[in-house]
Formats: sequence, C-alpha cells, structure tokens
Amino acid sequence: MISKRLLSMTKKPIFKSYLDLGEIVDGINKGKFIQGKIRINQKNHDIAFMANPEAGQKDVLIEKHNQNRALNGDIVAAEILERQNWKLNKAELISSLMLENKNPNISPIIGENSVMFNDKEYNINNVDPKFLQKTAAVVGLLEKKHPRKVMGYSKVYNKNYALFSPLDSRVPRILVPLNQFPNGFSERPKDFAQNLMIALVERWEITGVFAMGSLVKSIGSDKDDLVVAATEGILSENDLDDSPFPEDIDEEIPDFNITDQDASERNQFDFRQKCVFTIDPATARDLDDACSVEVLGEDLYEIGVHIADVSHFVKPGTMVDAIARRRTTSVYLVQRVIPMLPRKLCENYCSLNPGIDRFSFSVVWRMNGKGEILDTKFGKSLIRSCCKLHYEHAQDMIEDPDRAFPTGYLPDIHNGFTASDISKRVNILHGIAQHLRQKRKESGSLSIQQCKIAFSLNKENGMPTGLGSYKSKESNKLIEEFMLQANVSVAEKLLRHYPDNAIIRRHLGPKEDVLRETRRLFKLLKLEIDTSDSKAIQESLNLLKYSNNVPTPIGLVASSMIAKCMTLATYHSSGEFESESDYFHYGLSMPLYTHFTSPIRRYPDLIAHRQLQSILQSAPEQPMTFEEVSSLAELSSEKKYSSKLASDKSSELFLWLFLKENVSLLEPAVVVEIGNESIGVLVLRYAIQIRLWKAYMEKGVQFQSKEMAWANITWPKTDSLEPITKRYQLLDEIIVKMKAGEQLFKINGEVARPNSYNPENLPDIGGVANEDV
Repeated sequence: MISKRLLSMTKKPIFKSYLDLGEIVDGINKGKFIQGKIRINQKNHDIAFMANPEAGQKDVLIEKHNQNRALNGDIVAAEILERQNWKLNKAELISSLMLENKNPNISPIIGENSVMFNDKEYNINNVDPKFLQKTAAVVGLLEKKHPRKVMGYSKVYNKNYALFSPLDSRVPRILVPLNQFPNGFSERPKDFAQNLMIALVERWEITGVFAMGSLVKSIGSDKDDLVVAATEGILSENDLDDSPFPEDIDEEIPDFNITDQDASERNQFDFRQKCVFTIDPATARDLDDACSVEVLGEDLYEIGVHIADVSHFVKPGTMVDAIARRRTTSVYLVQRVIPMLPRKLCENYCSLNPGIDRFSFSVVWRMNGKGEILDTKFGKSLIRSCCKLHYEHAQDMIEDPDRAFPTGYLPDIHNGFTASDISKRVNILHGIAQHLRQKRKESGSLSIQQCKIAFSLNKENGMPTGLGSYKSKESNKLIEEFMLQANVSVAEKLLRHYPDNAIIRRHLGPKEDVLRETRRLFKLLKLEIDTSDSKAIQESLNLLKYSNNVPTPIGLVASSMIAKCMTLATYHSSGEFESESDYFHYGLSMPLYTHFTSPIRRYPDLIAHRQLQSILQSAPEQPMTFEEVSSLAELSSEKKYSSKLASDKSSELFLWLFLKENVSLLEPAVVVEIGNESIGVLVLRYAIQIRLWKAYMEKGVQFQSKEMAWANITWPKTDSLEPITKRYQLLDEIIVKMKAGEQLFKINGEVARPNSYNPENLPDIGGVANEDV
C-alpha cells in the first residue's frame, strides 16, 4: 500500500500519455492499432477485454496497467503487444491435452505462463496460437462512454481531500476536496462512514494513483432512506434520467378527443364494436397492446394486434418527443418504473384501458388455424377494450375453456361481451400461438430458460417481505407469439419501402472464441451440447432442461452458460449493412425483425410507427434520415443495455435488503466451479452465481479442494450432531445458505450442513424464457 507521504512525493508517470488523435487515426488505418469498447471484468478489475477484429479469435486482453485510465464501456484505441507479452490459456490447453492423452494418472504442473504435461513444457513460444490470448495497451481515449458518476463511501484522506471509494471496483478511488462535504465531515468522520455518496470522476492524471473528482451528492445512511439512496446511485452510475418531467409538459399534449376526421380516417380499422382485450401482468399500468380474433369461416380467422398509437400524441419537434428520444426507454426497477413518457400519456391517453375509446395502430392478419398468414393489413385504428385480463385469468381460460367464472372473479367486462366470448377467443389465439411457436422452434429459435427473481414488498415502507421466481405460462407465450409476429410483419413492410433507413433489431450469434470456451466447459462438466447453430443449441438444451415438465438443475446450469455466451441484440438503420443477411436475428432465428409493439416504453417502436404511417400515407419524404435513424438506434441500444444493468442491480439491492433482515436463506444450487479457497455455485431460483469462500464458513468447518475437481467440507461435532464430511464435485446439487455481506449489494454464502434442514421446506425452482419481444 502506498503511503500518503510517498504518494504526495510521486511525480513519476504511472501511465503513458495518450497519443494525438491524428497519430491514432493513422495507426488504425495502417492496422497498427485496434479500436472498440473496453470491457473491464466486474469480478476482477485487473483485467479487461476488447473485441478482436480478427474473425473467430479470442477477445484481446488488457491488463490493469495497460488500461491507461479508461473506464468500463469507453471507446479506446489500443496497440497489440508482442507475442512474448501474450497470455497462455492454461485451462483450455490442459483440457485439450487431457482429452488427447487418456491416462488419468498424469497431472499437469502449472507455471506462471507455462504448463508441464507428460514431461513436456508448453509455453507461449511453442504452443498452437489457438491457446494464446493476445494482449494490448490503450493508447488513446476516443469517447468517454462511462458516465463517470459512481456511488460509494468516503473518508478523510488529508487536510485538503477525502478519499472516495466506489462500490464498483472497476472505477478508481477518487480524491475529492473536503470543502464539498457536509458540515462536520472532517470533525466527525465516523458519523459519515456509512453515508452513501455519489462522486464524479473529473480527471485522472498520468501520475495519479487516484483520480480527481467532485462530490455530486451525499445520499444518506438511514435504513429507511437506503432504497432511495441506492436507487439514485444505480441510476447515476448508468446515466439514466430520473428527473421529473417539466411542469408545463402536459400543456403541449393534445386533449384526448376523437374527431369526425379521426373516425373517418380510421373507419376501415374501427374495432370498437369487436371483442378486443388486453392480457398483462396484474401490476401493469401502461397497457400498450391488445388482441382480437374473429371467425371468418371454417379454419379462417381475422386476428388483430392493436398497439397504442403514441405517435398520435407525440409529434416530432415537441418537448415530449425530445425527452422521449433522449431517454429512449422506460426503466423497470423492483419498486418503481421510470417512464419514457409523462404519466398522462403512458397511464392514460395511450394506455389501452378497458371500456374507453383509444387510438391504436393495428396489424391485422387473415390466418388459418396453423398460423399460416394469408393476408396482412396495417392501419391506424380505434379500439375499445372490453376487458383488462391478467395473465392468470387467461391461463385459467386455457386450462379450463368451459369454466363458468364466478361473479367478481374476472375484471369488469364491457361492451356487452361475456366471459365466454373472451374465453373462446383466448383459446383460439392459444391454439394458433402453439403452431407459431412450433414453427419458430423448427427454424432454430432459441428459448433459453432462466430463472428471474421476484419480490413481495411491504406496502407501507416498500421493503422486501418475500421473494420467489417468475414463472412463464401458456398465457405469457400466447401474447409473446403474436407480438413477435407483428414485429416481423412490420419489419418486412418497412424494409420493402425504406431499404436504406428502416429501423431494425439485429442479433449477432455468439462469438466463435466464446463458444469454443463454452464447449470446453461443457466437456469439463461432462455435458453434451451441439453449438453448430441456434437450432442445435436449443435441441441440446431441450434434452437437459426438463424432467416431467419440471426444470432440471443441470438444465438450468446449461441454460445459464449458454446465455452468458450470447451477444446483445441491438438496433440499427437497415442502410448500415450491405446484405440483407446481415439483418438476421440469431436468437429468434428470423431473417428480419424490428420493435413495434411497445411504443409507450421504447422509442425505436415509435420510430417504426412513424415510418409505417409514412408508408401508408404514401408520404413524399421519409420521416427520418438515415443519419437520424442510425444515431437514435445506437443511443437506444446503449440505453436499453443501461436500463437492464440498472434493473439487475435493483434486484441485487432488494435481495441484499431481504437477506439483511432475514439473516440467511436456504436455496438449491449447483456446483459450477471449484477453486483452492472456494466453491462457485449457481443459485437455481434466481439464476445468480455466488462464490462460497472458505473464509466465510462457520467456525470449525474445514475446507480442502483440488481445483476444478473436488472439494471436501468437514463440519465439526455439535451438541446434537456428529461430525460429517461431504465431498462435492462439479454439477453436484447442493443447498446453500445465502447471507447479506457487510457491503451494500454483496451476497455471501456457505454450504448448508447436510441433515440440518428439512428438504420438504426447500423452494421449487422455476423459470421464464428470455425473448426479444
């Protein structure tokens, strides 16, 4: 550790100065440098990665000293180092050697950058390059993508500065002037030791062990304020806007009024007298999609997907539009939603609430019972939803189509329709949805089953009182299929008319080097999986995932591993690519896809609405240029990722709060990693991976292990229990005792002592599929 005195005397550069932009551009053009996003490892900030421009190659490794003051997500230029500085992938090499040599008695001797196996040394100079990972050093910071705002804790450093320690270890510690802190901070530092604060990294000099910055806000230490404080920090770290909408914003939103002209223009798509209904979670307030179905003849149906017509109220150039295109997405946290649009729109005018006339944008198909589309129409429409069904209500109708629902069981039904009318239509849609889903599966669509945590909250103070996992049922899948189909139909229409700037949603397949590593891990775990394409992956997962329709632990582990090697779907303007094959959505196995069905919460959907309306009106000019669509697509991709990170972090916060109040929690898990001092497990109900460290085990418990092979845990004798030793190996099912760590968000755990719990009291595991709807 560097002393304060030594630090104050240090003027020798720790980092290299960034090169001039001209030199960087010249180096990139000559292939001397690479450019891209730097990704700093969340669990080990000493290592970072950049995408390798060479197809199929491992990501480039950037070690701590070579990150050169770049923060996670920044766009940087980096120089590939000489081969003697590359890293040997020892795990991959050993796996390969073990597979080639069938003698189980040969044990490798592992050096710092070499492996001795069967009396032969393998090092960076003599191994096949596929076992090497290139390394690089950052030479220039091209764009600061990281918001530089972080939450953490502060302490007095010297008479002029406090030292701010971020909770995110990927961000450096920050020296902040003492005069920016609350009164009493210097005199009573212990009073502020647990005060959560937000700081801003302003600069990081080449001579600086620490960055220099400023205090943005001291956001509290009281338990009752912790959720508010931590949430504010989460949003700041992800650069998400939580500011109130301007007080006068409602004044520019037109009053809800269906004029004679509106009725005339939407006459061909007036569904107000038809049986239209919504199916959403029980907690949903912004209802942006509804469905309808009419029987036209034998095995012939008219099926409508009706989406809130946000574009009727949100016009380009308005204040509402400016804020929406800056936010690009609503953010869903455990305890609250940060809307993209003012509540007057998202919960009132645009929400397809029952029994009220609403503007909508409809995709209407003539379709047979097998889901084969015979005709597609698009149009601005009018609807009057007859019922706001919850997924549970629709599921009841699917499971018992002839059920007579007691009075008051279902929400109010309007427009003269009955529960029977709605149930018949739900079951028609369900039958067709099954065919649509089967066709997707046959084409190679992925449905990666992962558990997702859900919380019950105290209505008075908002603190978590219970937790479980979301479960996806047939009613969820019903809606999913028709939303997917609507998005595909709109994408096809947009591309036909706007081949150069249609808004599309693209999903690249997993990188070959990541798949290679995943296959190695599967072999290590003695699991068979074919990763040749998405269909093969899905078929392999299907063999592992279920036993009597119940998710298997091994299946959930396999799904988690596959999910980790997937890239993120992103938005684009179609003109960014030379070939239509580049539009492919790997996860859905669809040649073309967009987002149209959620304009209340996603700005790209609003772009799609405007483009579709322009086509239907035969407008002489496109509503947005290529540059506008491309720029907004990039921003929307970034914000969607940021909102996901915030949502996940919010779940971590509430899990930590729940464990803090409930001391410990017994959960089924599976061993996925064994180290010298710990076991890595996947907690099945929540699809989170935690490490069970030897240091956190109960007093008297002994731990011995052979890395990636086995771990022996011995529990001592107690007043009521005899001593017991248990050996754990990879993929063993295990019960873990989860606990809240001292630091916010930190989850610790230990292996539960065998026979110290009742297996019947353990929770079931469940899951929801990841779909890009």
